[in-house]
Amino acid sequence: MILFLFLLPTQILIDTIGWTDRDRQFLFPATRYLIYDSIYGVSAVYKSGYGEIRYNFRPKGGNWLFPSGVLVNQYQRNLGCLEYNIRNGRTFISTDYLDRGTRTITNFIDSAPGAGRFQETFIAISAQFPLIAAGRYGYPKFAAIRNDTLYYLSAWSSYRLGHIGPFPRHNIIASKKSSRLGFVWADEQGNLNLRETPDGGGTWYPRRLITDSVPSICNRSLFGAQATYDSIQIHIVADLYDGNNRGRVQLWHYCASDTPSWRFIHAFSFPDTTKLGRYTAALCRPSIGIDRRPHNSDLNQLYVVWEQFDPTNIDPRTGIARADIWASHSPDNGKTWTEPIRLTSPDSTSKRFPFLAETVDDTLHIIYFADKIAGCWELDEGQQTLNPVLYLRVPTRIFTELNVAYSPFQPTPLNPLPTITATPSSTNLIIYDPLGRKVQSNKINRLPAGIYFVGSKTTAPIQKLLKVR
Repeated sequence: MILFLFLLPTQILIDTIGWTDRDRQFLFPATRYLIYDSIYGVSAVYKSGYGEIRYNFRPKGGNWLFPSGVLVNQYQRNLGCLEYNIRNGRTFISTDYLDRGTRTITNFIDSAPGAGRFQETFIAISAQFPLIAAGRYGYPKFAAIRNDTLYYLSAWSSYRLGHIGPFPRHNIIASKKSSRLGFVWADEQGNLNLRETPDGGGTWYPRRLITDSVPSICNRSLFGAQATYDSIQIHIVADLYDGNNRGRVQLWHYCASDTPSWRFIHAFSFPDTTKLGRYTAALCRPSIGIDRRPHNSDLNQLYVVWEQFDPTNIDPRTGIARADIWASHSPDNGKTWTEPIRLTSPDSTSKRFPFLAETVDDTLHIIYFADKIAGCWELDEGQQTLNPVLYLRVPTRIFTELNVAYSPFQPTPLNPLPTITATPSSTNLIIYDPLGRKVQSNKINRLPAGIYFVGSKTTAPIQKLLKVR
């Protein structure tokens, strides 16, 4: 069953690390805006105004150094994402800009860990939407779009990865324990593609179309995906839909070494009568983190965080549903996942664009943006507001302290979602909505689309039901 849980104030810490009037931080998938390193501390980046990029840093055991963030760029730049050199702790920030009609990619490099003094270096021209990653040796590598094609770029080479289309539905991730580098992207048909190199760009494995093996009718990507590495295995988290209805979304984890490769995390259906904002889905923009420390087994501890829109919390000024931040945990390399926990409480703000730092120890490190008006003024939804940039620290022990159950539900190609039909025997059923309110059993077929809990008046356990029509 889905758990609508709220953490005690002593269990969760929230810091305001800056302010922004940009309420469209990620264009498509979640991208790296936050980094946690157990030696150096936490680095954060965000868009603060048109063409403005700000950075903040919290040293290990200390406080945030810049009350309003430090301005990274002297001239207008478009933010790509954040990365760092694991060997010396210096931060990288990828950007692009239009220079006399030519798109130019640059990389900002901090002078020291957390110094906030950035120097801009040239990377390439005739490309845009650059994302950056750096592996165990600290050399920055880039993913960028050139003529509807995704490219690998570095300071000394480039390589064509495959067709993507004009929109930045791509991500890049580097292993910090090997020389593996991975690129995942959605093409114009919503197929997820994966391309990897085992040696930092020297040789390449063939492109893989990975969503063809999803055991569900929800096997298309609207925004792209996000990923991390353990050592040599890539772990991908993707929000998938049927290619038509963005109000009906499933969350999946992919690892090629597992059988099956795709594992179900969560599903959510948003009622047709309630409004979603533009460039959103019922749940979307997941990010994934990993605890690589040795445990009692050799299985990786994985965590996923995403934004999910609440049909019961509507902003009266725009009519758009507000979002909260949710999380799930896998103790066994993604084979099983806990039922979701809501990490933020519904209120008059919409918690948007969360990103979970890739490295997890005993804490989930999350950045997000509390939008005072639901919707995006940059897309003509509501008015422009100045919103806080927030840093959320959540102890991983909440998944055990709250006794969160592991979901047994796994969709199949022939039965992608649980179904229920009103028959004379349905009178033995008890139906509950997500708020725990009992629904009369003789009105099953008239229920709107959404999530319900189905129990029996006899001995059957309560099961989760996703009604899709």
